[in-house]
Amino acid sequence: MEIFGKRGLGNILKILLQFVLVLGILILISFPIILRFTNISINPNIILFYPNAICLLLIIYQFIGLFDSLKNNNPFCENTVKRLKKSEKISGVTSVIWFLDILYEVIFVRNLNPYILILVFLFILFVGVTIALFLLAELFNKAIEYKNENDLTI
Repeated sequence: MEIFGKRGLGNILKILLQFVLVLGILILISFPIILRFTNISINPNIILFYPNAICLLLIIYQFIGLFDSLKNNNPFCENTVKRLKKSEKISGVTSVIWFLDILYEVIFVRNLNPYILILVFLFILFVGVTIALFLLAELFNKAIEYKNENDLTI
């Protein structure tokens, strides 16, 4: 299976991410309506759902642009590095939000339930994603430098 081009894997993943982005936006818009018709009380965990969800949707939007460069047969360009760096910053913000949620649960709620383990896992996960995106952006930056140097020598 091809990776590049209009019939490649990159284009299929781009279409899938566009569907997930639209679905995520619809869920964010309808979430208050769903909460209004159910008997779920609003607590700070639900309030922290919105910034995390918005950050995840922004990361998905950045990755749609990355897969667009695969569709155009140009993965090694400055746009790729910029999108990876933006995704890295957004992921860092998400990990800070998860950390604040952990602090809220430990300091104010003082209820050590299994929910905190999930929060710790998500915090560690997004710290790892932030580091991985940083390394990937630097790797692509070096690849672009080598590509440009190679293009100048030929």
